[in-house]
Amino acid sequence: MRYRDAGVDIGRSDAIKGAILREVRSTWTPAVRPLPGGFAGVMAWPGSAAGEGEPAARAPLLAATLDGVGTKLHLAIAAGRVAEAAADVVYHGANDLLVHGARPLACLDYVAQSRLDPAVVLEVVRGLARACREVGAVLPGGETAEMPDTYLPGVVDVAGCLIGTTTDARLLDGRRVRAGDRVLGLASAGLHTNGFSLARRVLAESGLGLADRLPGGQGETLGESLLAPHRWYGRSLWPEIESGRVRALAHVTGGGIAGNLARVLPEGCRAILETGWPRPALFRWLIERGAVPEDDAAAALNLGVGMVVVVTPGDGDAVRAALGAAGERVFALGRIDSGERGVTWLPGS
Repeated sequence: MRYRDAGVDIGRSDAIKGAILREVRSTWTPAVRPLPGGFAGVMAWPGSAAGEGEPAARAPLLAATLDGVGTKLHLAIAAGRVAEAAADVVYHGANDLLVHGARPLACLDYVAQSRLDPAVVLEVVRGLARACREVGAVLPGGETAEMPDTYLPGVVDVAGCLIGTTTDARLLDGRRVRAGDRVLGLASAGLHTNGFSLARRVLAESGLGLADRLPGGQGETLGESLLAPHRWYGRSLWPEIESGRVRALAHVTGGGIAGNLARVLPEGCRAILETGWPRPALFRWLIERGAVPEDDAAAALNLGVGMVVVVTPGDGDAVRAALGAAGERVFALGRIDSGERGVTWLPGS
C-alpha cells in the first residue's frame, strides 16, 4: 500500500506549493525574512526597530504558522478523545515556531462541522486551551463554522494559527549549518499528526479495532498508540537554542525525516543519515501489515523521530547529554557533509 492509495499524493502537493510560490512572494515586503522551505513565516513587527543603544539583531520578529489536525480526528471521534487530538494542532504549530527559534505567543483556532455539536466544540476548545497553557500561548479567539455542504455529518475539522516572536540574533534558518556538524534525533510519541490517511487505511483492512492490542507492542491498544499526542519539544530545546549550540532544527511532519531536514540545509551541505534507531512497534506493524514500501513509509511517517537537531561537532556529546537529562530519548542520526543540498541514507544502515 502506498500513501497515494490512501488518498494523499505528496508529490502533487509539493508541485502545487511550487506553483503558488510566485503569488505568495509577490506580497512580500523588505520586512520579510526569506526562509526557503521554512516551517513558519517570519517578518519584522510593523514599525518595530531596535531601541536606542540596542543592537538591531535584538529587535523583535513576528513568526506565524498554520496547520490542521487532519484525519487523526476521525479516530479521535471514534475513541472519544477529541480534546486530546485538538491539542495536537497547538503542539504542532509551537514546534514549527521552535524550529526558527520563536516562542509561542498566541493561537487562533478554526473549528468547523456540517452542524455544530456544542459538546464536540467544547471538547475541542478545552484541548486547545490546555495545550496553549502548556506551550505558553494565549487563545485570544477563533472561528467556528457550520457548513452542511462542505463537511460530512459527524466530522469535525480543527486548524490553528500559532503566532510567536523571535529576533534576528536567535533566528534559526539553517545558514549556520556546516560540514562536520552532527545530526541528532528526538523520539516521537507516535504518528503525531501525519500519516493518518495511510494508518486508517491499514487499520481498516487489518480487521482490528482501536480497542485491540497493538501487535508486537507492550500491551497498549491500537487506539492508545495511534492517538498518542504530538510531542512539544520546547521545554528541552529552549536552553540549547539560547546557548547557541543548536545550528538548525527540523520538525518531522509530512515528508518524513529526510524531506523536513532538507528544508533547513543550506546549499553545499548534505546530510548523511543512518537508520539505526529502534523503530517503534506501531510503525513496524503499519509497514508490515500494509506492505508499505520503505520509501513511502519514510515520506509519510516520522518512524519514531519527531524532531531533528543539528549541532556543532564539539557540542554533540554535551547537547545529547543535556537533552537526555531533560527527558528526551536522543538518537545519533548522522552527520553533515559537503555536497549537493539534500539527504542521503547510508545503504544497509
